[in-house]
Amino acid sequence: MKTLLIALLSFGGGFIGSMMSGGSMIIFSILTFAGLPIKEATGTLKVVIAALTFVSTLTYFKGGVLDVKLAPLLTISSIFGAFLGSSFFLCLSRELANFVAAALLLVGIYFTIRFSSDFGEEPKRKSRIEISIIGLLIGIYIGILGIASTLIVISALKVFFKLDMLKANGTAKMVIFLNNAIAAVNYGLQGSVDYSMMWLILIPVVAGSWLGAKSALKMGSKRLRVVFIIIGILTLLKILIQ
Repeated sequence: MKTLLIALLSFGGGFIGSMMSGGSMIIFSILTFAGLPIKEATGTLKVVIAALTFVSTLTYFKGGVLDVKLAPLLTISSIFGAFLGSSFFLCLSRELANFVAAALLLVGIYFTIRFSSDFGEEPKRKSRIEISIIGLLIGIYIGILGIASTLIVISALKVFFKLDMLKANGTAKMVIFLNNAIAAVNYGLQGSVDYSMMWLILIPVVAGSWLGAKSALKMGSKRLRVVFIIIGILTLLKILIQ
């Protein structure tokens, strides 16, 4: 019964995480509830989220909503940013981290509501230097805070590049995937991954991820905006309550 419950919750985490965001909170709760120490729970989470976002990235790519011109450079520069950000992680208090995350998330929600037609114009192309700088800043945020990372990356893609919600979501998944994959390798080398728990939740998470991405593609950008706003507001409230 316990195994079935874990599988169902993992499937739900994969589904919602692939469709938009929030899967990591569900999966981390499963791991800590199972009694894993925080370090092992975090390491196992990184592996699972890397798998989740890998599946969703492929699905969004096949669906034609991953910005293949923007994603590679943005992702590579974000990895360097994440390395820099993690180096300064201990310099930031939890209260300040929550404040920054809440402020950035609020900006993203505002622009999503304010520009109801996804800005009403074609995606804005920037130079390689501009893309690299934005990617670096995104990576620094992921490295220092990591709070609501997917929502923040989607917000940045909408604000700076004026991507529609579906394409911003698909492109964000690639950024999150590579950052988590590198972190997963680090945790694995340190022996901080519980492989028995990982395999238990990995299969339902991957299945949920595939279905979540497929559902997002069918929903389209307009309906997905509503999902973003709802999850964004719920996440914002959670951050403010903490």
